[in-house]
Amino acid sequence: MKRVLIILIFLTINLGARAQTQDCSVVLNHFYITVDTNTYQAILGSEVLDSDFAYSYEKIRNWGGGIYVFGKDNYIEIFHPNSISDEYMPVGFTWICNTSLVANCIEKYNLPDSDLIEYSSDENFDELSVFTQDSVYKSNSHGLFTIREMNKELYESWKKKTFNDSLKFQTTDYNNQAESDSSKTHLFKNIAGLEINLNTRDSSSVTDYLNLIGYTVESKGKNRLKFTNSIDFIELHFSNNIELATVSVIHFELNKPIESKHLLLGNSEIIIENNTGRWKINKLN
Repeated sequence: MKRVLIILIFLTINLGARAQTQDCSVVLNHFYITVDTNTYQAILGSEVLDSDFAYSYEKIRNWGGGIYVFGKDNYIEIFHPNSISDEYMPVGFTWICNTSLVANCIEKYNLPDSDLIEYSSDENFDELSVFTQDSVYKSNSHGLFTIREMNKELYESWKKKTFNDSLKFQTTDYNNQAESDSSKTHLFKNIAGLEINLNTRDSSSVTDYLNLIGYTVESKGKNRLKFTNSIDFIELHFSNNIELATVSVIHFELNKPIESKHLLLGNSEIIIENNTGRWKINKLN
């Protein structure tokens, strides 16, 4: 415990000194989370789907299927352990995708000297990822966060618009426009923030990464750091006992206030108050 507190103090003191000055806007686009099969079925049969709560559905693809919950600017993907054919995903497995709103931005980041933060590029995206050292994986690591920035070929084929070097992406450029538009007629507006449990050993690389991409520390507490970019927030909870970095709570906004509501969906729980809500995921893990 004492070691955790010392690390948090060190990180808080040094975050400002490592600030990234590159003019890049980065926002949450989507993330996926794996839940147990019973919870998946409970969500599938709940008012999360097929109601005015959210524009959502179960999508079956050739590689597998999952539940998709859409907001105006971002969305959630929910899988069960066997959603992907011939592959098992442990409960809690998650991947968080942010997107760049400024063309030619990611390649200009001054990356820290870390094997856990990587830049890559192909014909579709430039990507910047941070990896964690989770012991449940044979490779001993997996990407927790990734920023994606559309390249020229994908942008022009997807948006049917001309790409230029000074392009300012819209948040919905990375989404299906019809789905983003359809979400406006439902209660669910957007993901406002995520709480993430992760092992203390990954604290330095993840906080360096968030600071690099434009998030700054808004508050701190015992074994906790909350980052914000004024649009959405990421709250990190550190523990030496965490094997798998995972989203534990989804904070979301509604398009209008409603009466308080409490839904138990398997091993998850949705609590709505006024025009905001919290979705606690994998509570017993």
